[in-house]
Amino acid sequence: MRFAANIFLVVKKDLLLELRGKEALSIMIFLSLLLLVVFNLAVDINRDNVSELVSGILWVIFAFSGILGMGKTSLSERDDDAYLNVVFSSVSMESFFFAKVLSNLLFLMIMELFTIVFFVVLFDYERLFSALPGLSIPLLLGSFGFSVVGTLFSFLSTGSRFGEIILPLLFLPLVVPVLIGGVSSTDIILNGSAGDTPGKWLKILLVFDMLYLSISLILFRYLVEE
Repeated sequence: MRFAANIFLVVKKDLLLELRGKEALSIMIFLSLLLLVVFNLAVDINRDNVSELVSGILWVIFAFSGILGMGKTSLSERDDDAYLNVVFSSVSMESFFFAKVLSNLLFLMIMELFTIVFFVVLFDYERLFSALPGLSIPLLLGSFGFSVVGTLFSFLSTGSRFGEIILPLLFLPLVVPVLIGGVSSTDIILNGSAGDTPGKWLKILLVFDMLYLSISLILFRYLVEE
């Protein structure tokens, strides 16, 4: 019960800080829109090929926009050594880490919804709206994996003056399985035949999510204490 209460308090604090500062979420949404415009200009996307490209474009945008926003949320904990309040309080490192993961997950999901809306408007691909119920599970599993890895390495990188450069270099190679699973399951849901199901890819996403979470919970305490 106390574990859940501590998580709630940290998530509430993150939401209040974001409502006040509007830094992480606004940057994520702005970058996602910018990347959509870049894809629109750089790739010949039309009604005939949009369904083949949509899954790859969306997940690349989710990854790049997400890691930028997660770096901002962790940076707020490093300002004036605010995280030390947690270290010397009764809040466990596990509950603090899980709360930061949930905060980042919430910001990611909001950014992804905005990105999907922007994509539908920009490329006139309304099938995304009708497929949203089916896409919700791969989006949730993929975003959770992004959030776990991004939260861990954002705390690691914010301690360095080269943190903004280091973070993508650490994050992107590790989330390749999540990207592959997300792209593949999204493509099956949008373009698969009647016999195709994304079940295999969803299981892969779930396995990697649990693997990331288990390792991150073990490493996070030592990372913060260092």
